[in-house]
Amino acid sequence: MISLALLPVGLMAILQTRNVTEKARRNAELALLAMVEQSALQERLVIQRAFGVADGIAEIAPEIEGDVDQCTAQLAGIAERSQRFSFIGIVDTEGNMECSSTGTQMNVKESENYYGFLGSREPSISVVSRPSVTRSPVISVAVPILSGDQLDGHVLISIPHHTLSPPEQDDKEAAMALKDIVTFNSKGDVLSFRGGEEFRPERLPAGLNLAALTTDTSNAFSSLNRLGQDRIYSVVPIQNGQLFVLGIWDAQSGLAEQIVGRYPQLIFPILMWLVSLAVVIGAIHHLVLRHVRSLRRQMVRFARDRALQEPKTVNEMPTELREIQTSFSTMAYSIMQDEANLEDAVREKNVLIREIHHRVKNNLQLISSIVNMQIRNVESPEAKEILRRVQDRVLSLATIHRDLYQSNSAGLVNVGNLINEVIEKSVHIGSDQSKPVQIESDIEDIMLYPDQAVPMSLLAAEAATNAMKYVGAANGGDRWIKVSFVAGEGKTRVFHLSNCVGDEPAMQGTGMGTKLIKAFAIQLDAKLDVEDQPDEYALTVTFDAADFIAQAESY
Repeated sequence: MISLALLPVGLMAILQTRNVTEKARRNAELALLAMVEQSALQERLVIQRAFGVADGIAEIAPEIEGDVDQCTAQLAGIAERSQRFSFIGIVDTEGNMECSSTGTQMNVKESENYYGFLGSREPSISVVSRPSVTRSPVISVAVPILSGDQLDGHVLISIPHHTLSPPEQDDKEAAMALKDIVTFNSKGDVLSFRGGEEFRPERLPAGLNLAALTTDTSNAFSSLNRLGQDRIYSVVPIQNGQLFVLGIWDAQSGLAEQIVGRYPQLIFPILMWLVSLAVVIGAIHHLVLRHVRSLRRQMVRFARDRALQEPKTVNEMPTELREIQTSFSTMAYSIMQDEANLEDAVREKNVLIREIHHRVKNNLQLISSIVNMQIRNVESPEAKEILRRVQDRVLSLATIHRDLYQSNSAGLVNVGNLINEVIEKSVHIGSDQSKPVQIESDIEDIMLYPDQAVPMSLLAAEAATNAMKYVGAANGGDRWIKVSFVAGEGKTRVFHLSNCVGDEPAMQGTGMGTKLIKAFAIQLDAKLDVEDQPDEYALTVTFDAADFIAQAESY
C-alpha cells in the first residue's frame, strides 16, 4: 500500500528525470556537433573557397581558354595567391586539359585516378591518393562550366591533405574524448583524416560504412565500432550534400558520457522511492509497530505468568493504541480478580468437601463403636459373627472416606493404597495365630475418581474378607492369598484375588459377601469372572477407568 501510494510521486520523478536527461542529452549532442563543426572549420573554409574560386574561373573560362599561355599564367597566379591549392586546371568535355596552373597538358580519362566527373552538371569533390601532377594525396574539387544549358567542361582544383590538418582543441577534456575526425564525400570516400594517417574502417559503427552515414542534417548517435568499443558518432554536413565531417568520441568520457548516460534514468526515482519507503517504515515503526510489539509482549507475559506491567512508552502511543492498552490492562485486572475469586471458591468448596468426608468418617467410626458394644452384649456366636462382618464393612467405608478428605489430587483417589489398607485390615481381623496366611500382593498406584474408587475399595474388602473366611490348606500345606491390581491397555484396570482351598469343610455363609461383590461390580460396569476349583478360588474384576463427567449442578 505504501508503494502504491508513492507510485504517482515515482512516476512524476521518472518523467522529470527523463525530461532533464533528454535536455542534457540534446545539449551534449549540440555541443559535440558544434565541436565537430569547429574542428572541421578549416576544411570547410578551404573547400568552400575552392568551390568559390572554381565558380569564378568557370565564369571566365570561355574568355581565357583561347590563349593557352595567358590562361596558364592566370591560373598559376590564382594558385600562388591562394597558398592552399596545389593545382588548378580546365578540362573540356572530352577530358583534354590544355590549360593548368603548372602548364601540364594531358587527358584526364587516361589518368589512373580518374573518378568520372565528366558529363556531370553538378559540383563534386573526391580524394585522389596519387595524382598524376603533384604525386601527393589531394582533395579534388570539380565545378562544371556551363554556357546556358550547354556543358563546356570542368574546372579542377586540388587541395593538398597537409593543408587540412584540424586545429588543436581548447577543451582538453573534449580533446581527450575526441578520437577521430573524418571528412568524406557522398560516395563514402575519405577526404581527410585527423593525424594524416590512413583511415581504418574498424573505427566505423558496426554494420555501417561512410556512405551510409551521409545526412542532410547534423546528427549524433551512440554505437559499438567494429572492434566492440563504445563510441559516440556525430555527423555534420558542410557542403551542399557533397562534403561531410564525422566525429568519433569515446562514450565513457567528456560530453559524450552525457549522451549514453553514466547512470540509468530510473536510478534517481528508485532511490527517492526507497528513501520515502524507509521514512514511512520508520514512522510506522516509531508510531505503531513498537507499541504493538510491546502490547504483544505484555499479552504473552500475562498469559504465561499472569504478570502485568505497564509499558514505559504509554504516553507516546497514538490515541487508538493507548485506548487498546487501557482496555487490555482493565481486562487483565478483571481476569486476575475473577481468577482469585474462583480460587477462593474452589478452596472453600474443597474445605467443605473434606469436612463432609471427615464427618462421614467420624460417624462411621461411631457406628462401628456402637456395633462393637452390641457385639460384646450378644451371646450367640452367629450373631456376633454377623455383627463383626457389619463392623468390618463400616470400618472399610470409614477408611475410604478418610482417604477422600486427605486427597489433594484434583478429586482423584489412589485406589492402590485403599486396597492395601483394606486387605491388611481384613487379614488382621480374620487371621488365626495358629494358622498364618501368606499374602502375595502386586498392587499399583492407580488413580480413580470417587465414583469408582468407593465401590472398588468395598469390592476388594468383601473379596478379602471372603478369602480369609474360606482360605485353607490342602494336605497340611501353607495357606496363601494372592492379590493384584494393575493397569492394562488403555484405560483397562484389572483386580485379581485368589486363595487356596483346604481339605477341611468350608464354613457356611449367608452369601451376603457374594451379593455385595456382584453389586459393586455392577456399579463399576465391570466384568466379573469367578473360578471355583477344588484347590483354589479365584476372582477377577475387569473394568475401564472412567473420565470425570461434570454434573449439571456443578455449573
